[in-house]
Amino acid sequence: MGGVDSGIFIRHNILGEWAKAMLVKVGVADADAGIVADSLLAANLRGVDTHGVTRMLGVYVKRIEAGVMNPVSRLEIVREKASTALIDCHNSIGQLGARFAMQKTIEKAGKTGAAFVATTHSNHYGAAAYWAMMALEHGLIGFSSVNAPATLAPTGGCQAAFGTNPFAIAVPAGKDIPFVLDMATTLVARGRIVLYAKQNKELQPGWAFDARGIPTTDPQVALKGLLAPMGGYKGYGIAFAVDILSGILTGSNFGKHFPGMLAENLEKPTDVGGVFAAINIESFMESGEFNARMEQAFAEVRGCAKAEGVERIYTPGEIEYTVAKERAQTGIPFPPEIHKEYIELGQRLGVPFPEA
Repeated sequence: MGGVDSGIFIRHNILGEWAKAMLVKVGVADADAGIVADSLLAANLRGVDTHGVTRMLGVYVKRIEAGVMNPVSRLEIVREKASTALIDCHNSIGQLGARFAMQKTIEKAGKTGAAFVATTHSNHYGAAAYWAMMALEHGLIGFSSVNAPATLAPTGGCQAAFGTNPFAIAVPAGKDIPFVLDMATTLVARGRIVLYAKQNKELQPGWAFDARGIPTTDPQVALKGLLAPMGGYKGYGIAFAVDILSGILTGSNFGKHFPGMLAENLEKPTDVGGVFAAINIESFMESGEFNARMEQAFAEVRGCAKAEGVERIYTPGEIEYTVAKERAQTGIPFPPEIHKEYIELGQRLGVPFPEA
């Protein structure tokens, strides 16, 4: 999960309305603000608070106010073929380019069987799963990835060369819940380190290193150091691969070329790239047959013999699905430190933060 498990609870629909109003206040068009707010709220509902209103809204507002992210969307298709396209986002808010790209991907996959669409000169786009899951509504398999400012060193190094570089895949599963895998190529997203730092919570061992490459559990030290890759050298390799597809291939920034961390860089555009893909299942087999096989696979995985002390085996995306149902009833938790920060931000912009 994304690092928030207690605090002041705010109803999700009220929080979404406030987030939208805040974005409109800094110059985002009403419809665009709704798209961005919905994606952030969806992350919070699924328990991915590192990519939700909890953390990212304040960052977006600061970047727009500093003039390093364009509140007015401008999306331009600069290259296009039957099953591919490249979209120049001209420094628009990342969610707007991501939505346009995934819509174009879905449209093309419906005609050609599979499609890849990339974005360039864009920004942070929230949780990768949100865009991959758009394909589910059309019975397609969806994929999304993006690169990010460097926080990960190559194996054997102690200098950041790659970002968390997340990727997500969403697969329909008939009557069962979808398979949804959304993961950074680091053990945890940097956003979780930020949230832990704000809450003065100690990190779990193995999550991060200091600037010399020595393991640390201090979130403040970790923010000045490095994140640990998932799976050791394998995580480094996957991070590199995502950087190639999302950054090098799209003409965006990559590796060490980012101007700085998202929240701290208020001087230059981030210029990230993203890749979106969709696969039409009917290109390979009847969707009914595929769904039946997915349901069988899920049942077999959940039915595996359990290790001692384990009550249940989850499929990817199942925990987030459960959390979303719970939070739709209980609300979104805000730690006191972040709650205070957002009250002050709302007061400054004349959009009072909702009551608990």
